[in-house]
Amino acid sequence: MTLNKTIAAITLLLLVGGFLIYKVYFVSSAMSAANRNTENNAASYKVLESQNIMVGKDIDQGYYDIKALDNEAEVGSNKMHKNAVLHAEPFHMNVKFSIKGKIEFKPSEFKKAGKKNQKIIMKNPGHYVVGTEIPAGNYVLTRTTDKIRVFVDIKDETQTESLQTIQWEIDEKVKKPIEIELKKGYNVYIKKMDKDGFISNEGDLVLERNNEKF
Repeated sequence: MTLNKTIAAITLLLLVGGFLIYKVYFVSSAMSAANRNTENNAASYKVLESQNIMVGKDIDQGYYDIKALDNEAEVGSNKMHKNAVLHAEPFHMNVKFSIKGKIEFKPSEFKKAGKKNQKIIMKNPGHYVVGTEIPAGNYVLTRTTDKIRVFVDIKDETQTESLQTIQWEIDEKVKKPIEIELKKGYNVYIKKMDKDGFISNEGDLVLERNNEKF
């Protein structure tokens, strides 16, 4: 091997090694909620159809807004009608799952939740972080319709255990206001389903400031 070929081979090895180190260490560290933001999100846009998927091979590691482009699509255990969206679903390196139908994987952007009359409106089910998408504070949680099943799970920064869970069944009448405390760094997971068990983007969850102490 000539000197030029040796230098080229070493340069290639360094480039490949550097890329692998970046993917394993730097990209993996960006998956923590503490530094979850649009700039750190390593996800890339793809549209895929029914297949088995491995993260790192078929899609990049990162946070995705998942949208069903077919009726009765599935992502893992989630059944989705056309145009249903899951916000900021985390996919870690080497995780395996399957999809059915045509699915859009779009890199998540972590924007502040919408407001209406000073109330915070949570439309899409998925994962949210307090301090970026939801302002910290004390709130009363309600829903705009009782025709959807709702599950809310609140975890602290470590995401090791649930601090509070709320579950409402279809047609269930909520007898008293649900008060929640959201501190900066908390993780809020929202799941909404229709009567057939499909992910639903119908109806909203509403967060209204609670000025009274718990």
